[in-house]
Amino acid sequence: MRHWFRIALINLLFAATIGALLRAMYIWEIPFVRFRPFLHAHSHVALLGWLFIGVALCLLHDGGTGALTKRLRWLLVGLQVTVIVMLVSFPIQGYGAVSIAASSAHLLLAYPLLYMLWRVSRNWPAEGSGRLTRWSLAFFVISTLGTWALPAIIATGNQGKEIYYWAVQFFLHFQFNGWFWFAAMAIGARWAERNGFQLRIDRFTVALWVLAAILTYALAIAWSEPHPAVFATVSVAVAMQAWAAIRTLRLLQRFRDQAYARFTPWARVLIGIALVSMALKVLVQAAVAVPAVAVMSLTVRHLVMGFIHMNTLGTMTTLLLAYAVTYGWCAPSNPAARTGMGLLMAGIITTELLLFTQGTFFYAGWGMIPGHYWHLFIASAMMPTGVALLLLHRRALNMTKHTEPD
Repeated sequence: MRHWFRIALINLLFAATIGALLRAMYIWEIPFVRFRPFLHAHSHVALLGWLFIGVALCLLHDGGTGALTKRLRWLLVGLQVTVIVMLVSFPIQGYGAVSIAASSAHLLLAYPLLYMLWRVSRNWPAEGSGRLTRWSLAFFVISTLGTWALPAIIATGNQGKEIYYWAVQFFLHFQFNGWFWFAAMAIGARWAERNGFQLRIDRFTVALWVLAAILTYALAIAWSEPHPAVFATVSVAVAMQAWAAIRTLRLLQRFRDQAYARFTPWARVLIGIALVSMALKVLVQAAVAVPAVAVMSLTVRHLVMGFIHMNTLGTMTTLLLAYAVTYGWCAPSNPAARTGMGLLMAGIITTELLLFTQGTFFYAGWGMIPGHYWHLFIASAMMPTGVALLLLHRRALNMTKHTEPD
């Protein structure tokens, strides 16, 4: 598991490096680098190479998987090969034959892995990690319907039209609000169960989360269909989500002190950032029930990117690192490794603050904050630097002899 977590971190390093390169393009003209193809490489490697593999490893480990079976190992190898192909092909050709084939192959390989995750979680408590994990896996499969719909949409001459973007948003929405969101809750619930906490998330609370995840898709189409019924659906969805969040928070408060005592200082920091990001995600989506705020959130690119990175970096990346620290896959026990972890966290927090602040300035008509793109580039560069420091120090990733099988 540690070996594969290291590979996932390498994927994060590539994604973060490309992200910093994209920020640099707002400052300098970089020859032979096309923004859009590199953006596709960045997003695909981050989502499929870092987050997908990282979440899968956590759930496999939670299911008691120590040494990987031959089938699992080959599945992970196949998935990683597709990530490498996407990393190379997207900057060269953008959405072309090779990159599309690699993306499709990744999804096809993901399905049997998801089935294995379904099986390892079958005995987990239903009112806890079990039901959350099943919904997480289901939402991943649901999200891919948007991807598989794209060839038919393109073949019928609808590329670039509303239905095309709805399909893209369908995939992204159910990845962020379904697969990742429920996986995050499942990983937390499973940790509580393995540590003896009687954490029980009742069926009604889970149903609220599920309905909210489905109905908030209306927000993704509100930009092109600003119909009152669409905004009414969004309002109902965010109300359900807020209710589910309150019920979940009340449950977590019962175990706050006991859980705090079980975590190392670094795990506390990482989990704290993840929980704050999750709370902000709920609050931001609650705010978009107001039509004016919804328009702002959908039309100002800085706010859109800030929200996406709040999910991918603020919640999921910090959660995966917290898991790695908790179970000994990553231990920032020397100054260089601690510096690396600190730079990564500082980069995440700073970029979020910059994106949301500048986005608000744009919407209010206050113009550009002086030096904004320089600040954003420096903050973005902190992240690959931090990941590189973690990877370069073997002690940080516990690559020395350990009792857990690789």
